[in-house]
Amino acid sequence: MSWEEMFKGDFAADDVRAYGELIDNLHGVQNALAALSMDREAIDDLSADLARWRERLEKSTTDEQHQVNGRVAELPVRGHAMLPDLHVTSRTTERVEGTVRFGRWFMGGGMAVHGGAVSLLFDEVLGILASLAAGGITRTAYLHTDYRALTPIDTELQAAAWIDRVEGRKWFVRGEIRHGDTVCAEGEGLFLRLLPEQGLGKRTTD
Repeated sequence: MSWEEMFKGDFAADDVRAYGELIDNLHGVQNALAALSMDREAIDDLSADLARWRERLEKSTTDEQHQVNGRVAELPVRGHAMLPDLHVTSRTTERVEGTVRFGRWFMGGGMAVHGGAVSLLFDEVLGILASLAAGGITRTAYLHTDYRALTPIDTELQAAAWIDRVEGRKWFVRGEIRHGDTVCAEGEGLFLRLLPEQGLGKRTTD
C-alpha cells in the first residue's frame, strides 16, 4: 500500500469542501488569536465557546484510520490542521516543489516564522518526497535544519525537496525554503522505508 493510499480517506466531494472551509476558518481564528490584544471580553467569550466545542467534538472522536484530519487528499497537506498550507505545484520521485504561506499563528518573533514551524514544514515536504520515491510509507529518522535568513510570515514562499542519495531502505532528502532569491532555510533528513509488516504505530529501528 502506497503512502497516499494509507493516508487517503474516502470522503464525498461536498464533505471535502465543508472540511476545507472548516480548516480555513480554523487557521483564520488561529492567526487572529495570535495577534490578539488583551481583550478580556473576547478572551472569556472565546474560552467559553471553545469549552462547549471541546465537549461536542470529544463525542465524535475515532481511531487514526477513520479520522478526517490529515486524510483528505484533495486538500493542501491532506487537510492536516497542524500544518501550514503547502500547495504542491510539482512532484516526481526525484523532486517536489510548492508554495507555502505561514500565518501569524506560526510567528516566533520579529514578524518571522518560528524556527520549529520551519522544521515542521521540512518534515512534511521532505517526507512527501521520501514516500513518493520509496513507493511506500517512510518514517523520519532524523531532521536537520539550517536557518540562513529570517523566514517572513504572511508572504508566499517557495519550498522544494530533492533526493540526495539512497542506501537500501534509507532515503536521504534535502530541501530549502526561499523568499525570492533569498534562501531562508535549508533542511536535510533521513527517512526509513517501513517494512511490509511494520504499521504506522510501530517504531523502525534500523
